[in-house]
Amino acid sequence: MPYSIFMLPEELITVTGTNGGSGLDGQTQGSGVHLAPPNVSSSGAVITLNSNAWEEIEIDDDDANFGDSDTSQTLVNTETFGGQTFPANSIVEAEYAVIVEDPLGNQYQLVAFNIRQSGDSNSYGNVEGLAFIGPQGGFPPIGVPLTVISNEEGPNIAASTYATPICFAQGTLMTTPKGEVAVEDLRVGDLVHTEENGAEPVRWIGHKTFPAKAQFAPIEFAPGAIGNTRALRLSRQHRLLLTGWRAELFFGDEAVWVPAAHFLDWPGVRVVEGGMVTYFHVLLDGHRTLLAEGVEAESLHPGDVALCSLGATAEAELFAMFPEIERLSRRATSRPSLRAIEARAALAA
Repeated sequence: MPYSIFMLPEELITVTGTNGGSGLDGQTQGSGVHLAPPNVSSSGAVITLNSNAWEEIEIDDDDANFGDSDTSQTLVNTETFGGQTFPANSIVEAEYAVIVEDPLGNQYQLVAFNIRQSGDSNSYGNVEGLAFIGPQGGFPPIGVPLTVISNEEGPNIAASTYATPICFAQGTLMTTPKGEVAVEDLRVGDLVHTEENGAEPVRWIGHKTFPAKAQFAPIEFAPGAIGNTRALRLSRQHRLLLTGWRAELFFGDEAVWVPAAHFLDWPGVRVVEGGMVTYFHVLLDGHRTLLAEGVEAESLHPGDVALCSLGATAEAELFAMFPEIERLSRRATSRPSLRAIEARAALAA
């Protein structure tokens, strides 16, 4: 079965404080032990992600797990990393996994992405990059030191648990000053309605197509499920605005952002699998509240979590057009964003 893994190439990652090996590349059967305490120090090596240029790698497999030492996992396409080209059908592996912690105490699971190199007896020790376990948009922050606290050899993790993009599904009707317009028909410069400032121009729009399976399958809100006029489909972590007594009672705010997936226990909300789905990103001058099928939903937030889902080509285009993106990415979201446990408590009330 085919699936995609989003990974960051090794050349865009800085690793310091290792014990043996070189960067992500290890010398102990590709176990990641050269990064983790007590082999390094009491605190572990430090990994810093220097870019949001995640690359989508399509993999063909005979099962639903991306694991170590599995010869059925092969590249669908020819890929190039670190100046080396790997042909389609090359074997790929999840060589090792590490748990890292940022300065705020948030933890992330990173998986070493390895492509077997023909004729290299130490191929297990060569790592081409890192992939990330988490929900859609659940990537670690960029430019922040991540300290390794543990390692695991031979991970075998469901492909559906790897971090993936955030966006609107094709066909979603967006409110504009001229009426409802399908998101795929919006163009740069078109005006859309925002709850904060009325009409604002679209600064950039991008899209990507995925199999509508597992982590890529959209969340569908049946007509009326959340005040929507037609069926609304969003990626799992696309945030909707929760207003009213729940927001005020639980969080002391008139409105808060809640990811679409957290509404799954509500009547009329479900996961839709099958076929393909095309997701769209809409960027304005800031993080704004748009109307999608009549529902208050977020525009693209130019932060680390959002940008990382775009891929290298789209990210390069954005930075070329808007060099101020790096500054904007440090801004907070327009409203408080709920964590999973907070969202569950509010929506269950």
